[in-house]
Amino acid sequence: MEISRREFIKAGASLMLLGSNAVHAYSAKQSLLSCRTNRAGEHFFSMLDGEGSLTLDLKLPARGHGISLMERERLVAVFARRPGDFFWVIDLHTKQVTEKVRAAKGRHFYGHGVFARDGARLLCSENAYESGEGVIGVYDVQNHFARIGEFKSHGIGPHDVKILRDDKTLVVANGGIRTHPDLPRIKSNLESMRPNLAYVSSESGRLLHKHEPKTEWHQLSIRHIDISVDDRVAIAMQFQGKPYVQPPLVAVQAGNQAIQFLTAPKHIQSRMQNYCGSIAFSSGGNEFVVSSPRGGMVTYWSDDGAYLGAHEQLDACGVTRALNESRTFFVSDGTGSIARANLNSLPKNVPEISLETFIEAQNSLSATNWDNHMVTYAE
Repeated sequence: MEISRREFIKAGASLMLLGSNAVHAYSAKQSLLSCRTNRAGEHFFSMLDGEGSLTLDLKLPARGHGISLMERERLVAVFARRPGDFFWVIDLHTKQVTEKVRAAKGRHFYGHGVFARDGARLLCSENAYESGEGVIGVYDVQNHFARIGEFKSHGIGPHDVKILRDDKTLVVANGGIRTHPDLPRIKSNLESMRPNLAYVSSESGRLLHKHEPKTEWHQLSIRHIDISVDDRVAIAMQFQGKPYVQPPLVAVQAGNQAIQFLTAPKHIQSRMQNYCGSIAFSSGGNEFVVSSPRGGMVTYWSDDGAYLGAHEQLDACGVTRALNESRTFFVSDGTGSIARANLNSLPKNVPEISLETFIEAQNSLSATNWDNHMVTYAE
């Protein structure tokens, strides 16, 4: 049964799309970083200023995916979409590419990496594709990003990686899916896959602890994660099983506690189409946002796992926090739009279905498709 727009939306995240006619949606000292593709099929790493204008647009050799920011040094590492064979390092101050790094022999990148907080190393999710083993490649920032080693990811198909405040603990989203670059979009082990969330020593590679979905959800691929200011983990997943099965797609986890799986109201859960794209905590860490591009929607959650609401946005995927507003997010999509969602408009004690979201339909960049991820940069 079709539901109306008003029935679909639970609560009032007020939205404003950035564009040439938009009011200042955030501080001019705060920019958005993402990858994009134009209508000619060309791929770029791009930076938008506070008025929605491009201030950097570097052409990439292939489609980009994840972005890791080392804000202190104004550096970003931009990763190719899996199975990627490169990452580029870009100086945001000079707006120049400083390094072009190729994947090691027998390895490819899975689209994500993270700078150690001390700035000395870049840690990247990779595939040892002949064995199918997931590894974390280690790169020396001070030596032109030379690859100085690797350690196990303790799973198959590591995708997103983040590091805790101690700068010693890496959190790895091992998606569980085995792939090979000769057949890049073929998933060869769906019947036997076992995804996990692994906590790994970023120095020795030792497994500290790991967490798996229960056996009946062994095809629930853990794909993207974000870390709050106090080291809690929010998890976005993609189900590889039968489409009529609808497991939870969102979860939270902290320390060595078990994963807490979360479920939205039934019509929202169904609308997600078993696929979540990206995830981000708010600056304050009390809420997080999850995109579902196949469902054309974005959901909002509190840090204790409560479902807060949703809004519709066609092919929405990239999400990131506003740095100076504790309950504000940005959401990019495949039509070229970037929405600003402010949860301060969310009333308390709202019935399950009540308020309609206000959306201003305005593109931020015409003839473009924003890619899966987005990062906020404080200039």
